[in-house]
Amino acid sequence: MSLLNQDWEVKALDDLDPKGLEQVSDFFNTHFPNVFYPKCTPEIFEWKLGSTNPAGRGFLTVALSHGKVVGTASGTRKKLFENGQSFVGMEIGDTFTHPDFRKHGKCITPKTSTGIEDEYFTVSVFGRLVSETIARAQINDVKFVYGTPNENSRPPYLKRLKFKEISKGEIFSNVLITSKFLSPRSTRWLLSIYESITKLFAGFFSYATLGRNSISEISSDGFLKICEKGFYQNSPVSGKIYLENSYSILRHRYVEHPNYDYRFFLVSVKDDDVGVIVTTEILRPSGTLSFVISDWFFSEEGMNRNIELFISKMRKYNNSAATISFWNLGRHNSFRNFLLGIYPRRKVDVISKDFRDSIHPRNSDFGDFHIGWSDNG
Repeated sequence: MSLLNQDWEVKALDDLDPKGLEQVSDFFNTHFPNVFYPKCTPEIFEWKLGSTNPAGRGFLTVALSHGKVVGTASGTRKKLFENGQSFVGMEIGDTFTHPDFRKHGKCITPKTSTGIEDEYFTVSVFGRLVSETIARAQINDVKFVYGTPNENSRPPYLKRLKFKEISKGEIFSNVLITSKFLSPRSTRWLLSIYESITKLFAGFFSYATLGRNSISEISSDGFLKICEKGFYQNSPVSGKIYLENSYSILRHRYVEHPNYDYRFFLVSVKDDDVGVIVTTEILRPSGTLSFVISDWFFSEEGMNRNIELFISKMRKYNNSAATISFWNLGRHNSFRNFLLGIYPRRKVDVISKDFRDSIHPRNSDFGDFHIGWSDNG
């Protein structure tokens, strides 16, 4: 039955009421089944918005029409730092609206909670839920809000919600296409040859640049032991924002995730352990299975500049995934990346609202940004 042109109301679910989370999960699994892989469950919201998150409890706002969820927005707390100063941040996400309520219906909840008079926030489920979520976050000492919007939500974030674009369009989503990308044998053999060539170049460039090096899979316990060594503590660039890492944060983010099964790989150079790479698998809405390089940590800053060398060598671990994907900041050697089989697919839009100084507002950029720094993987 269509819910078209029905009124809706706003409800906060910050208490993570079990019945409410079941409704939210049903909403995603029914109308947006490919958003959460393998499916949406209450546990995912309890994990990122509940008390077990070392950064603190988050926020969840829903739109309801006749008791049914027709829209959502969440705010996941993150610990950020700039110039050695820590502050509380929040990633805005899970902004989805029932198809019948896009530009239809009207909010019957008074606007007093946000103080916004624009009529847009009475008719837009997306705009209203995001503004309500941010309003509660500000009251609870959140100083910085960021997100990675898609092409549909980016314009209202900038125009209506007054977010700013940051990182100057320098964050790229990159992809490696493997021989498993195409099923017809008549074309797959071409990809197999190209894949073999890129493996040879990866081995050549990595040895020429770093000397003897290797990548080996380790257990989650092995990953946590690496975390104890502080590999995630690199020298930040002054004036740039970074995601704060610690043993408890990394354990929560990658070992205790209720949906994703993360894998961990130890990187060694000349018999010294120098870093770790974190991966998972995600089924894209297009139906493509992707081997995602979620995060990486190195004991030496210079190793980060050669991350593409290691990522190209990850082909031996991608199993049945058709692509390997990762995000990184800045354009690198395009010719070398071509030989490694790496292509920049698109720019990643990052937007923010900074509440740290109302008198002298800032527009700080991120100093780096991996997929694992967001709710995207």
